[in-house]
Amino acid sequence: MFWRKKGAGKKDADLVIFFASDLHGSTICFKKFVNAAEFYGANVLVMGGDSTGKAILSIAQQKDSSFRSHFSGEEVHLKDETDVNEFVHRVSNMGYYPAVMSEGEFREIKDDDDARQRLFKRLVIERIEEWCQFADKKLAGTDVRLITAPGNDDFEEIDDVLREVPNVQFHEMEVTDLYGYQVLHCGGSTPTPWNTEREYTEAQFEAKFETLVSQVKDMSRCIFNVHVPPQDTALDRCPKLDENQQVVYEMGTPVSMHAGSTAVRAAIERHQPLLGLHGHIHEGRGTVKNGKTLCVNPGSVYPEGILQGVLVSLTGDEVHSVQLTQG
Repeated sequence: MFWRKKGAGKKDADLVIFFASDLHGSTICFKKFVNAAEFYGANVLVMGGDSTGKAILSIAQQKDSSFRSHFSGEEVHLKDETDVNEFVHRVSNMGYYPAVMSEGEFREIKDDDDARQRLFKRLVIERIEEWCQFADKKLAGTDVRLITAPGNDDFEEIDDVLREVPNVQFHEMEVTDLYGYQVLHCGGSTPTPWNTEREYTEAQFEAKFETLVSQVKDMSRCIFNVHVPPQDTALDRCPKLDENQQVVYEMGTPVSMHAGSTAVRAAIERHQPLLGLHGHIHEGRGTVKNGKTLCVNPGSVYPEGILQGVLVSLTGDEVHSVQLTQG
């Protein structure tokens, strides 16, 4: 764990970035992320993709006015609204989307995939709106920029929500200017076992980079904000899954594999930007050099309510310092 004196990040640096990724709906992690600007003295907050969570958690009211839910494979009984509010707060911080409803409503949507999907998207958008209101209020009157791009889990309906907030800058398939640097934004990932919203083939990623790199004026001062990490590095190593999406073991030890992108690695090796900001692989926390390019992945342990990040200071065309953070 790395702790820096409050407000000391900007010393001797042209640009200080706090980067975190894969918050997956965790409200406590998002609030920590926004507060990190002041704590670490960062000019810019970059939230990598996969800001949205993965599941609804139904809370059904019973005839006796108590409530019932299921969590972590166990039935949960909540005696009153105070218990419900505490439960909602706890599971929201773990990235779930709690939905309080009647027992009748629960039974109606239980076997209706379309209804559950509509509810899920509504709850996701509501949380993104809540996050944006928090960030807008917290960052108002400061010179801190909050930049985000989509991950593979982020469906397109959240894009317009993020674009409407004054203190949040949403970018996808763009090259933008940032305090004398340029940022190349490319979200999504290569195919996953879960068939998520924004998945692309390696050929599609190659085409994306052909479009984007031509807009970069100086690669020595360019930051790749690319959700999926480069293939065959410490940043893309994760457990291997079988056809049932269960971890594969050999001799009692989990088997690992690489799940990054060959197209991303080829683009970095060819163009050598100053910095690569990546996420997607929660277990891939670390930093690596790919030629002249420093690539980072903060990793993610969002269900624990712990925010993992990377604090990067840039001076000219050099990385002044880099530190992995956790808290």
